[in-house]
Formats: sequence, structure tokens, C-alpha cells
Amino acid sequence: MIALSARHVPILLVLLALLLVPILRARYDVRRVETCARPEALRDLHGLPDTVLSTERLEKLDADVPHWTLADLRTVNGVKLRGLLARSYRPIDLYSRPPATLLGKFEAGERHVEEIEVDGELLPIQTIYDSTNGKNSMATYLFVYDGEPVEHPAFAQFLTAPAQVWNGTRPLTLLIVAGPVIPPRRPEARARATEWVIAAYRRHQKACTPRGAARQAGAPAS
Repeated sequence: MIALSARHVPILLVLLALLLVPILRARYDVRRVETCARPEALRDLHGLPDTVLSTERLEKLDADVPHWTLADLRTVNGVKLRGLLARSYRPIDLYSRPPATLLGKFEAGERHVEEIEVDGELLPIQTIYDSTNGKNSMATYLFVYDGEPVEHPAFAQFLTAPAQVWNGTRPLTLLIVAGPVIPPRRPEARARATEWVIAAYRRHQKACTPRGAARQAGAPAS
């Protein structure tokens, strides 16, 4: 048996990576796994509290995110917030600076993560504020990856990458509420946004059940 020199190992690893790139791209581009029993139901947010669906089109989402619904939340004490449910098979479309989808340029400053138990699950709901240059904006959001609430979707995607190569890509859902909020209004705005995100998550889980996901994947439902 011929022993390889240690100095050749980095070269072999680079060659292997280059070989895998087209294979991975082919698998990711062609095969997509629908993990939701009724994905069309996610477009209907009428039942969420104090929510009016918006007819506005967001071109920055139209280009990359195939599934999204925008809503206006009832104004409370002068705080006007907007809600968004967006879903994409390219998670980076949503987890790179998520507030930008609703607020444009957003410089994240103070950040809070609150784990809230909902129906036996812990939801890592994140809130960030932007106070740069006199700008006061707030965004509260939750990521749902492959049907599970996650705080760091990039890490979750990395952990499932080997399975996705063979079984297909999984969608990421972003549930977010954002808007201009001055500091004195932050507590009530955050509470209102959290309430909406939880309601949207419950709607998401009602539409996307394990039984339905198994049926969509072609597996026999028990």
C-alpha cells in the first residue's frame, strides 16, 4: 500500500470539494421536499388577531422568495407594525438580515432572545432594534426550519446538509413583525409583535402537520 504524504492531503481535500460542488448544486437545484401538508393555507392570515392583509407587492421578495404574505397590524397608541410570513427553499434569502425585507436598510443594535413555551414547544423569538442616525425601528421574528422553531437557521441548515444532499432541500419560514418604534413604545410594541408571531406560528403548525408532511413526501400515513 502506498502511503500518502501529509503535504498532499490539503490538495486532495480541495479536489474533493471541487468534485462535490456540481453534485451538490445539482441535487439542491432539482430536488425540493415539501414538508408542509397544506402550504397553500399559509397564505391566509385573515384569522390572526387585528390583522389586515396587504395588497402591496414587495419586489425584493418577488425576485427570490416564492411564497410570502404581507399584513398590516392594527395601530396601537401610534405604533404601526407590519407582519410577514415568508417561505423559501434558499434559506439565505431570509436569514441574512431578516428585517430588511420590511424596513430596507437595518443596522441591528440591541438584541433580545426570548424563549416562550407554546403548546409544549420553546419558541426562540428574537427582537432587535435600530437606533442609528435617529432612526427608531424594531423587528421581532421567529425562524421555522423543516417544521421546527430554530434560533440559528444557518447552523440548522448546516447540520442537515448531508441528509439534504440525498433527500432534497427543506424550506425555511420567517415570521416577522417590524416597524418604526420609538424607545418609550418598545415594550408594548414588542408584546404586540410577539403575540402576532405566536399566532402566526400556530397557524403554520396547523397547516404543516407531521401526518401531512409524510403524505406529501410519499410515505404512508399512519
